[in-house]
Amino acid sequence: MRLRGIGRSKNVIRRSGGAGKAGGLGLVGVLAVMAIGYFTGIDVTPLLTGQGGGQVQQSRPLTDSEDPQVDFAARVLTTTEQVWSRVFQEQLGETYTPPQLVVFENVTQSACGGASGATGPFYCPADNMAYLDTAFFRTLDQRLGADGDFPAAYVIA
Repeated sequence: MRLRGIGRSKNVIRRSGGAGKAGGLGLVGVLAVMAIGYFTGIDVTPLLTGQGGGQVQQSRPLTDSEDPQVDFAARVLTTTEQVWSRVFQEQLGETYTPPQLVVFENVTQSACGGASGATGPFYCPADNMAYLDTAFFRTLDQRLGADGDFPAAYVIA
């Protein structure tokens, strides 16, 4: 894909500091927590990913030196913002409010609950943010054989 002439969206946020796993729970502990979550309807993902209240995540806007995958995601997001802004205005007479794209590593928290690489990219309507783990690009290539820019751009869009 040719995205070099396209600017990067200002709606991309880089999060770090969310790494962690379900520490010393062990298999029985993990199963117990999952069962409690299942039967009570409570999102236990933060407990299993080590995202209790003690961890602080840092959010920051993109810098010019971001890795190529994050830069690619920011440019794809720009194209979606341009298209949907035009569609909303021309067909609905409305103003499009673009979502923010949160790029994270390992785990993060959204208004819809915890997110990890296992969750995959997703949109959370509660905070109007899309979430993308940086490992997603490697997963597309290594596990699914979907190398190149198009599969990643398709998912981001």
